[in-house]
Amino acid sequence: MSTILTIHGMLGQALVVIYLLIALGSYVRRQQGGLPMWVLGIAHTLLVLQVILGVTLYIRAPQSISWVHPLSGIVALLALGLTTPLRRRMGRGEANALSALAVVLFAAIAVGIAEMR
Repeated sequence: MSTILTIHGMLGQALVVIYLLIALGSYVRRQQGGLPMWVLGIAHTLLVLQVILGVTLYIRAPQSISWVHPLSGIVALLALGLTTPLRRRMGRGEANALSALAVVLFAAIAVGIAEMR
């Protein structure tokens, strides 16, 4: 279980940086339609893996962390759903940038809570 905890912690910190770079890259390349879909797909897959690891850890030891931590991780995953409605209003690049910033916000909250325990 400590291996899963270590991977979960390191991946969480890395995802904050990854999605910050995705937000920046999507905004910079907004005239070209944003970043390639394979880049976003890799990041989204890592986020799903992070949530799965987190849910596994929470099921095994729910008393080890505040309920706000897993909630903010799940909300970070759900923030990706902002892309579709925003795409119609703003365009693909801007929508990806804004939803990536939402992921960064909630992932940073989750990392902050984990670091304070």
